[in-house]
Amino acid sequence: MKTLTTTHTKVCCALALALSASTMPTVYAQEGTQDTGHQNALMEVIEVKSRKLRNAEPIQETPLAVTAFGEKQLDALNVDDLSDLTFNSPNVQFEEVGTIPGVQNFSFRGQGINSSIPSVDPTVGTFIDGVFLGTTYGVVLDMYDIESIEILRGPQGLLLGRNVTGGAVSIRTKRPGEEFNASVKAAITDSDSYTIAGTVEGTLVDDKLRGKLVVYRNDDDGYFDYEGSGHQSQFTIPGTDVTITPTYFTPEGEVTGAMETEFYRGTLVYDATDNLEVTLIGETGSVEGDGAAWQSTLGILDAATGEYLDNPQGEFTTAGDEAGLTDGDWNQLILEANYEIGNGVLTNILGWREVDMLSVFDLDGSPAPIFAVSADTEQDQISNEIRYAASAFDDKLDYTIGYYYFEQDISYLEGRLIFGGARRVALGGSMDHKTTGLFASGDYHISERLTLTAGLRYTKEDKDADVIDSSAGSCTDIFNFADCTYINLKRDWSSVTPKLGLDYKLADNALLYTFWTKGFRSGGVNFRNAKPNLFDPGPTDDESQNSYEIGIKTDLFHDRLRLNASYFFNEIDDIQREINVADPDVIVLQATLNAGDAEIEGLEVDFVGVITDNFTLAGSIGILDGDYTFKRPETAAQFGDDLPRLAELSYSISANYSLDLEDNGFVDFQLGYSYRDETAYTDSNSAYFPKAKDLKADITWSNLDDNLSVSIYGKNLLDEARWGNITGSGFWGPMQRGRVVGLEVKYSLM
Repeated sequence: MKTLTTTHTKVCCALALALSASTMPTVYAQEGTQDTGHQNALMEVIEVKSRKLRNAEPIQETPLAVTAFGEKQLDALNVDDLSDLTFNSPNVQFEEVGTIPGVQNFSFRGQGINSSIPSVDPTVGTFIDGVFLGTTYGVVLDMYDIESIEILRGPQGLLLGRNVTGGAVSIRTKRPGEEFNASVKAAITDSDSYTIAGTVEGTLVDDKLRGKLVVYRNDDDGYFDYEGSGHQSQFTIPGTDVTITPTYFTPEGEVTGAMETEFYRGTLVYDATDNLEVTLIGETGSVEGDGAAWQSTLGILDAATGEYLDNPQGEFTTAGDEAGLTDGDWNQLILEANYEIGNGVLTNILGWREVDMLSVFDLDGSPAPIFAVSADTEQDQISNEIRYAASAFDDKLDYTIGYYYFEQDISYLEGRLIFGGARRVALGGSMDHKTTGLFASGDYHISERLTLTAGLRYTKEDKDADVIDSSAGSCTDIFNFADCTYINLKRDWSSVTPKLGLDYKLADNALLYTFWTKGFRSGGVNFRNAKPNLFDPGPTDDESQNSYEIGIKTDLFHDRLRLNASYFFNEIDDIQREINVADPDVIVLQATLNAGDAEIEGLEVDFVGVITDNFTLAGSIGILDGDYTFKRPETAAQFGDDLPRLAELSYSISANYSLDLEDNGFVDFQLGYSYRDETAYTDSNSAYFPKAKDLKADITWSNLDDNLSVSIYGKNLLDEARWGNITGSGFWGPMQRGRVVGLEVKYSLM
């Protein structure tokens, strides 16, 4: 394996010293700086909760690599969903797969997945108000009224459980305040996307009950030029006898990609006693519109290098013969209780969530009837975590102990219409999935400056899946799944996840930390394994990881410069990967396999610098190096040398300037540029994502009371073409949007 003393390392260090990168990590309020606009957002103090201690802790005192965004920072960055943060933290990619809207393929530190298969477990876990989302579906959806987002890089299995080997994202929605308040947001873009959202909150029963209602709606008329024939296939909803025709028919010469998104969220906070607080959060939402806009990448990308050929800015067109559709909804309830008892807090978080998603799309993106797909996913889950966080021995020990239970049912049915129906293939399956965990973690303060961290988690996991066996020859009618032959795949795993670390305060404003921990990812099942006679249908062996990290967090020059850095080294055994193989019968053959062993190491730097009272620079840089150290002989031919979604170099930089207009409020100017190296998409290295260069800008006026703001912003101002994935041998991919310019107005009574 190469080391980081390479050309990339030299570039990394040079860029770090030259104001590299653009994340906006939390900073304490600086003495003498203006308390205005985006400048204030950059200086916002955020306390992170992901270590599950009795009290939240300032981010600079948290001994791990974490980037956090508060409400004002998210507003300043014009964050609509998690994909908007893809360039705002080192070695982090918040990509959605694009095949089906809302499906995440996040990659942290070079560890991610390439799949829209709901049975494939992510390496980056997403949590909403403390509840783990069991499938990748319904993750990259519109957000509004968010209190904070914490991005934790590296394995978090000790406290957060299995399948967070790459890292975790923790989203916390805003709780209602005691005073009555109402707010509204209205936005429009140059691509005819309209958003209206609002909140109402306040006290319902004095000193007892507070409530909030959130309403959100986005009407998007589409972005991509449609050059297809406008053909509409009739599809039967998988597993039923209901025949449908795409609702959003797109005639030739129009645009496609239309989508309507809406959700409603209600929150109640009940102060039952002085020691007991109960919070109930309910949300329901839906998406409805066109299918994904697929495009042939032939003539646009060199499949071997990922370089643009004749289309550097991208032509955002699709010529599919199938207009496609998306029809999905989700519902969730979260009940959280916090009870102060003894010298600590007893917390219980009960969560329930269901996601239904139907999608039809033309995967080849061409006028020829080559490959159309219908996919129907249903997932429901229930989980409960109970934990006690307290202090002992005169506050020398802070500890957390807990129990976790999670259960989900997933059903997936897919119909493939190949060559206009000359061949029909039915794929899919169902799975029962349960996991339990016991965990304990403690910080022992050896002295005022030196702290020892130790913890242990035991996890037990069971999967019972039935997967369609297309090779049996009995499952060729996509309108009648009842005749399919199923393979039963059943297995259980258990693991012990330890962590041992030290952190030392070099000074009041400098923290040095190091730790070792392990990660665990349970074996996988692939509902799209069309030929189990060729590839083992699974479940795969579990994936394990040893992770070593050392980092430093500092506030320098009288707290005018925040500079953080970390180095990590990961050893991954039996790494699980999803292959995409061209196949004459099913076009793309997919399977989940244990590829072998790998090592990944990396360096991360991020900073915020207050240059003057109203001018701030922020940045981050990430460098990665990863290699297979062993490939299983029986599957080695399926895997190239480059690990997918591992960008050797990524960096960005943003500048913020605040102009004080005195009685007329103030104006903030923000400009950010980001870069990411080309990365392999397919495990065989047959397709690569091109280098990504992102430019965004924002101008915001706010009044003196800071309750009215008007923003003009631009995203992807270089108008680069990007794809959520590049399928098969690198021929097709679902497009992401190019340049978007928008206007946003926000008003709050308070």
